[in-house]
Amino acid sequence: MISRVDERLRLKKKSSLKGYSDFVSPTASEFGDNIKTVFRWKGSIYSHIWKEFLIYIALYIGITLLADFGLTDNSRGHFEDIAAYCSSFVSSLQIVLLLGFFTSTAMQRWFSLVQVIVGTSKVTAYFVHSLKENQPEGVTIVQQYARWIVLSWTLVFRMICPGLKEAYPDLMCLQNEGLLLEHERLELEMEQNAKSQSLVVINWNLALLRVCARRNMFYVAADYTRNLDCLMVFKKNCNNAIKFATKNIPSALIQVVTVAVYSYGLASLMARTPTTRAPDGTWKEKPVFAVISYIPITNAVKFFLFYSWLKFGRMASHPFGDDEDDIDVIRLLYSHIEDAVRLQSLYVDTSPIEKVAMTSISNPSHLWIDHAKIREKAEKRRGSSHIPVQESGL
Repeated sequence: MISRVDERLRLKKKSSLKGYSDFVSPTASEFGDNIKTVFRWKGSIYSHIWKEFLIYIALYIGITLLADFGLTDNSRGHFEDIAAYCSSFVSSLQIVLLLGFFTSTAMQRWFSLVQVIVGTSKVTAYFVHSLKENQPEGVTIVQQYARWIVLSWTLVFRMICPGLKEAYPDLMCLQNEGLLLEHERLELEMEQNAKSQSLVVINWNLALLRVCARRNMFYVAADYTRNLDCLMVFKKNCNNAIKFATKNIPSALIQVVTVAVYSYGLASLMARTPTTRAPDGTWKEKPVFAVISYIPITNAVKFFLFYSWLKFGRMASHPFGDDEDDIDVIRLLYSHIEDAVRLQSLYVDTSPIEKVAMTSISNPSHLWIDHAKIREKAEKRRGSSHIPVQESGL
């Protein structure tokens, strides 16, 4: 059943790897890598903030045009007072400390979430290697166990990953892909709570372990307990992934930082260098200040540094989104399916793998140092030259 999914996902894997040909190393070990990283568009912060940047520039220039050509002299005086107040507000707002705390918290939670991402290889490999060979229905049991492990993993991450939920919106899609049988789908549809579906599948694996123990299919009796412990660790990691993903960062903290950054942005739209009033009542300003009024270099750079900081923290707080920098859960599912297929082959047909292992043991590589031959060559050189040669300590 898993082979159908594996074949379909291999094709998508080939196309997904094409985007890594122009990868720029973040370590910048070669000359010019820093410049490449700065001007890289794919996966960059520019691709996330360019719309907001254009809106900010348009609003800033629009306010400047309104002040220069749409206000009377009296109204221009009030505008200058508001601009001076906004300038003092922008300079006094300590937003760096707030953003630093928010980003550090988001990254700590991100690392915690990555650490609790559950894997499927360990629990499947332990079951395959603890089962006796040539057992009746052994191949079917191994395939069933591996498929249920991948199925429970998929059901867990369907709840926390929008991309995986979009790829498999319902249980019928999982059945069409070969991860689920019809009678299993009907059993899972009876569960009212979607969070309980993965637990039901794990219970099926628990029942399968008990059947194997009752039939004496394990090498030793203790393998049943070890497999049980391994499966319960897998279940705990699934619950931890749901817990961390659904309650990652408090909404109040995100709201505070968002309000602070947008308040800074609105104030920086009005913050300008004050102009002086001429004796004839007109407003005049230096040519440099006139250019700055239409090209907000300092205000825009500061605001978008803070906005990029906020955007980065938001992306770190939800690593299972659809952005390019988020965790590719669909590709992760592909790798779990491929691992399950490979681990099944260890039980189905172990002769090719064992043949490679035993051939390597009987014919060791000539690249490794043969200490006996080294000593033999040293003895020959000693006998021919009559010069004492110290034996190699190897």
